[in-house]
Amino acid sequence: MERKLQNQKERKMKTCYQCGGPISRKIVDLELEGVIVKGVPAEVCDKCGEKYFDTKTATFVQEITGFIKNKRAELALPAR
Repeated sequence: MERKLQNQKERKMKTCYQCGGPISRKIVDLELEGVIVKGVPAEVCDKCGEKYFDTKTATFVQEITGFIKNKRAELALPAR
């Protein structure tokens, strides 16, 4: 799910680093390690779909990914 953010004035990027397409600020859902995280702010290329995150959001995504991996390791069955 994606929806455009209302305040387009805060946009920092103008073109995609991958394809040169235009960038729009949106709220997206991310799949991280098999878990869906909803409502993540991103700048998304209108042409290729590449997603870009500000530092705060990127840090959040990294922390969530680490949390998921750690919980999976804790829940893993021991080898016989």
